[in-house]
Amino acid sequence: MAESAFRTLPWDGLLNARQVLPGLIRSASLSALTPRGRQDLLTSGLGRIIDLRNRSERDQDPAPFEGQMLYLNLPLLPYRNRALNTASVEARTNAEHYCAVLDHVGNSLATIFGAVLDAAPGKVLIHCHAGKDRTGLVTALALELTGVSRRAIAADYVETDQHMQGMYADILARQPDPVKRRRLSAFLVSREQDILCALDHLDQTWGGVATYLEAFGFSRKDQERLVTRLAG
Repeated sequence: MAESAFRTLPWDGLLNARQVLPGLIRSASLSALTPRGRQDLLTSGLGRIIDLRNRSERDQDPAPFEGQMLYLNLPLLPYRNRALNTASVEARTNAEHYCAVLDHVGNSLATIFGAVLDAAPGKVLIHCHAGKDRTGLVTALALELTGVSRRAIAADYVETDQHMQGMYADILARQPDPVKRRRLSAFLVSREQDILCALDHLDQTWGGVATYLEAFGFSRKDQERLVTRLAG
């Protein structure tokens, strides 16, 4: 597969939702779904919903399908990882942040892709809060594994900005400190180079996504099975 033809999904209330592969959907948090949107989602043929958010996020913004067989919470970012926290604070761009994340979450990513592989038949939906950073990284790695061109991976990543301007504005409006608001605004954007730098980082550090995931226990055989599932 050389390209990914992503398709925006019309589930009422859900932001940043699109199908990026026959077996993979990405989105922002599902909490804003209307009753009709929830029903449409439940009847769409999903095999699993994977929520990448941590506990505090879910407490503030509850997952509407928590407790159902369909739903699985697998936080991408580890708790109290001092090295990652320091690197994230020091990051000046999304690219630097993503590289730091990849350096510290290999086990989490292997677990997440294992959960995609072992899901019930049907498409898998992955989401975080905005569906931008954590979801963007997981999606980029999935697209890379399935042979989607990096041009198309970058196009999918950039697409997020078309759907999230309202949320970005709300986030900035809640930050009263102008210095912090200015720093925050630098991260509320999806630039091609950010996600491409993350993939380049894996190339240079690990020899690519496949080798990276294999090092954390997600075998080449499982990767082949994952590609078959996602490519439909």
